[in-house]
Amino acid sequence: MKITSAKTHSDPNVTHVLRTAPSRWDRQIVADLIAEMQERLSENLDSVPAMRSALAVAGYRALRGRIENAVKDKQGTDALRSMVHAMRSFALGSPGLAAASFRNPVLDSQEWATAGKDLADTVFKVFEGVGITGYHAKHAVRILRSLVRGFVLNEMVSAAAHPLEFQKSYNCAVEMFIAGLPTLTQTHFEAEAYDTQDTLRRAYLV
Repeated sequence: MKITSAKTHSDPNVTHVLRTAPSRWDRQIVADLIAEMQERLSENLDSVPAMRSALAVAGYRALRGRIENAVKDKQGTDALRSMVHAMRSFALGSPGLAAASFRNPVLDSQEWATAGKDLADTVFKVFEGVGITGYHAKHAVRILRSLVRGFVLNEMVSAAAHPLEFQKSYNCAVEMFIAGLPTLTQTHFEAEAYDTQDTLRRAYLV
């Protein structure tokens, strides 16, 4: 698949999407992905899987950078709170890359798997700071991922944009999430095989 310049939007299909997208989020997602592909025109991305992998890796790395910057010099619940807000901020600011990063790493792609492990290391380290580790951290990541995605998707499909109201609701959800974390260590989970390294490679759990 030959990727050509998207600056002029000469592709009639792209132009149609940009003109007829029903919401600002559709337009932003398309624009975000076009911009990212534009950055990668010099790379050897000659297939859809190659482009999918490149976008996912870019998304994982960008999100990791956003989280690391947000939690710098913070500890405990302050770091966790900052991470959760950074995740929403990333998804709203770069919806195309965020959508690409929703995919679990394909482990036969070393670059993708490495990017996923690096992101997971960062996220798990923040949870370790509040005493959530191992098997419990696995569930915490899954719950957090669902929380962030749910809010972002609801905001994207909202007929009328009310960013301040969404922010207030998200603030409440973040505090409820943090307050509820001790439940993970108090709840009896069915025993299952748990491989820390495998979990780290699969940073985001379905």
